[in-house]
Amino acid sequence: MKIYAEIAGIPIGDEAPTRLMGIINLSPESFYQGSVYHNLTEIVEIAQNMVREGCDILDVGGRSTAPGVHTISIKTEKERVIPAIKALLDAVSIPISIDTQYAEVAKEALDLGCHIINDVSALQTDPKLVKIAKEFDCPLILMATQDKPGDRLTMNEIKAALQKSITYAIENGIEPGKIIIDPGIGRWIPTKLYQFNLAIINQLEELRKFNKPILVGISRKSFIGDILQKPNPADRLIGSLAATAIAVYNGAHIIRTHDVGVTRDIVKISEALRLQAKTDKS
Repeated sequence: MKIYAEIAGIPIGDEAPTRLMGIINLSPESFYQGSVYHNLTEIVEIAQNMVREGCDILDVGGRSTAPGVHTISIKTEKERVIPAIKALLDAVSIPISIDTQYAEVAKEALDLGCHIINDVSALQTDPKLVKIAKEFDCPLILMATQDKPGDRLTMNEIKAALQKSITYAIENGIEPGKIIIDPGIGRWIPTKLYQFNLAIINQLEELRKFNKPILVGISRKSFIGDILQKPNPADRLIGSLAATAIAVYNGAHIIRTHDVGVTRDIVKISEALRLQAKTDKS
């Protein structure tokens, strides 16, 4: 079985290059303050630089999902992301994903011309979101979630949660070929220790059973800091790249990252090694 999908006009899958999703972070509450952009000029410049470095998709989000952060209103989320999306749609020609759990935010972003919904709650937070995805016939990224985003620990739990979310999405009119899956790497809940995240990366190929593109987000997350004893996300680049290399080797099709240029180089090497391993086995 070969995995293939066309997402917002981009071929994604086993025989396509690993795609890079550049993070446009508009949340001052974010765990990584070095990635937060505060004005439209800076946002556009960063995005254009990501495109030059090889970014395939931009992911725009204004709500932090880090444990313990203050919850913001939907109004505040829209005030952060909508002006940025307007500016980016005029400035870049690659697809833009709206990273939100709320139908109201997604609808406004898609009305402007956004291409993809990235819902870390897998349609749990706002059930109306699936109706918006169906209305706009847009690709939908679903992360393994039961009660809270990313709360599944083991690969068996992740597969069960994804199966439930995929079934729900399809039953509500989402085309199967428009769904992307995300195992939810990171310390989304306190009990999700780094050992769970390492196991997910090592077992990534088990997600192939869904026949859907696999998105992985590792960039500068706290489990990297736990392993390296580096509490500052600014110091986690090399560790993030190491884990990303293994994820690509194990079959990730999309990598969500703060650091497009250096990640592109790591991805190319991992892809070459993966291809060679298949050649050696044949």
